[in-house]
Amino acid sequence: MSSIETISVSSFMTRDVKTEKEDQNVLTAYRIMNENNIGCVIIVKKDDKPIGIITERDVVRLLGSLNPSLLQIPLRDIMSKPVITISINSSLRDAIQTMQQNNIRRLVITDGERMVGIIRDKDIFRAIMNNQDLIPSLLGDKLLIERKTVYDQFGQHWFGDILHKR
Repeated sequence: MSSIETISVSSFMTRDVKTEKEDQNVLTAYRIMNENNIGCVIIVKKDDKPIGIITERDVVRLLGSLNPSLLQIPLRDIMSKPVITISINSSLRDAIQTMQQNNIRRLVITDGERMVGIIRDKDIFRAIMNNQDLIPSLLGDKLLIERKTVYDQFGQHWFGDILHKR
């Protein structure tokens, strides 16, 4: 049986990661996000090594300042850094723990020094929704034994409703 400890992040990552060089400006990153309907751009050095991230929230904060000249700021000046990464061999549990520890919603997946993908909290949630057998490994056996009735109701009603309302 699969568990979040045995499933690799590579199974659910997005391989086509959009990047931009650190000397480009916020407006450039915004255009990439808008054209690709994505929520972040990974900032890379000239050798394509990931060094930071800019998210849609970062852009909204800048726009909220009502100072249009801020859109011309180089990405290196506003990106979140260092970019938090996880190995391609890591499990979904490793990804969840790393996201929680760093209070982030996205992780860059690396194979050695090379970026190979990105995984979002939404990707992990979707994996769990599509494979309800993962829930016991997520919650832990002790909790499930103590709250079996609640777990059964949760699985039947909540996931059943969501999966049928697509």
